Amino acid sequence: KGQKLMLSIARDITERKQADEQLRFLGLHDSLTRLYNRAFFEEELKRLDTPRNLPLSLIMGDVNGLKLVNDALGHEEGDKLLVKMAGILKKNCRQEDVVARWGGDEFIVLLPACDSLSAARVFNRVKNACKNVADLPLETSMSLGLASKNHPEQNIRGVIREAEDKMYRNKLLESRSMRSTFLVSL
Repeated sequence: KGQKLMLSIARDITERKQADEQLRFLGLHDSLTRLYNRAFFEEELKRLDTPRNLPLSLIMGDVNGLKLVNDALGHEEGDKLLVKMAGILKKNCRQEDVVARWGGDEFIVLLPACDSLSAARVFNRVKNACKNVADLPLETSMSLGLASKNHPEQNIRGVIREAEDKMYRNKLLESRSMRSTFLVSL
């Protein structure tokens, strides 16, 4: 009849947006610990491995006794241990550090623009915090390794290997005492 009309359709897409956000989060994070995942870490490593971020330090950590906890107390308790250790790492690292679950019971921390002395302070904070974990049924620990890239010509993969080697050396030294401590706790 000559009147101008406007037709409007509205849809609530809240659920779809939340699902998209959840997928984006899970693509970058470990679902158990809520830390970054290895894929995200690898991308950040490429982005931060530049001369302006030197020295670039790395801390690798391996939870001691996870297999014993899983076998003796169940995987639920093992998962609680991993989540607790992830929280300790996150709490004791700097805000600009990239804390990620490397795989299984291993974690890795990327410390950009962090010299060996500052990285050692973070390392020691984490190490001490891992010894004093409340509300776990046993004494816990994490074997740690630290390495730094100080010169642009150093290969970052070699620095990761160095941190990993140091971590495994520490694990060998700590594993016997961890087992006996665990057995006493049981």
